[in-house]
Amino acid sequence: MKVKLNDIIDALEFVNLGMDTTAYLNPENLKIVYIDDYIDISEEEKERIYEEYISLPTKYYIDEYSMMAEFIDTIEDERLYNQLYIAINGKGAFRRFKDTCINFDIIDDWYKFRDEKYRELAIEWCKDNDIEYI
Repeated sequence: MKVKLNDIIDALEFVNLGMDTTAYLNPENLKIVYIDDYIDISEEEKERIYEEYISLPTKYYIDEYSMMAEFIDTIEDERLYNQLYIAINGKGAFRRFKDTCINFDIIDDWYKFRDEKYRELAIEWCKDNDIEYI
């Protein structure tokens, strides 16, 4: 039985939304469950999941900010490169970065780059945990 790589990617993207959610993969049936402070689940059930399931990377490991910096390093246009680096400094960096990408009409390039990074992260996680994927 193989896990769908897109299911892992979707879980990583969901976890990265900013809530304190952790995703876990059941190695038996390859179903993904989520645990956070808002899910009504017993402590016994949480403990069972912690022991029997495999934790997916958290938002802290995913680090979309680093993805943005890597994307910027692929930009050859000096003006755009500088604008993007200015955008990712300080509070509100994610919004400014996206706005700058939209203004320079490279938002699709950013999403394609980010999607590939999530795919690479999902593949790496599967390999590290001996999970076969399709």
